[in-house]
Amino acid sequence: MASLAPWRFENLLVSDGFNPFVALGPLGGLFDRHHEHVRQFLLRAAPNEADVDDLVQETFLTAARAAASFDGRETARPFLIGIAVQLLRRRRRTFARLRSLLESFGKTPTPPLSTPEDEASLAEDEARIRDAIARLTDERRLVLVMVEWNGMSGVEVARVLGTPVGTVWRRLHEARAEVRRMLERGAP
Repeated sequence: MASLAPWRFENLLVSDGFNPFVALGPLGGLFDRHHEHVRQFLLRAAPNEADVDDLVQETFLTAARAAASFDGRETARPFLIGIAVQLLRRRRRTFARLRSLLESFGKTPTPPLSTPEDEASLAEDEARIRDAIARLTDERRLVLVMVEWNGMSGVEVARVLGTPVGTVWRRLHEARAEVRRMLERGAP
């Protein structure tokens, strides 16, 4: 393998016989470099903040298993965000099946209520923005978070989501406009 920058994904994970349970050093290096970016993405994109740390861990373990599919970009961040998106989608489908099963038994799960202490710890503006983003559809929310908070390009987002670039830009425009309207109306 040609000599690459030490932070390249290939250098960290792709090697003959890589086993993430034996070679945790490279996985740890990847985690140290990108975990906060992945965590911030998930904090904004996941419907339940309590799941974020588990999803971050699962993202990196999945990345170790999927290292051979990395396309050789300069940074692994879009690859990792893409994995996080897929895990969010999988979790949503799993919970939808669970909810359906529970409803068939006559029980509907209720989302956990936030405590007053949690609310007090957030700044008022941040809470309003976060709430507005949470009200977006999944498609709009994912695009907005990937572009605005994770600095991904429209092409990268399109590749991760498997949609045309024009669709990404339309969803981003619609998401921005919808959040702006909600904030102007003073939506809670």
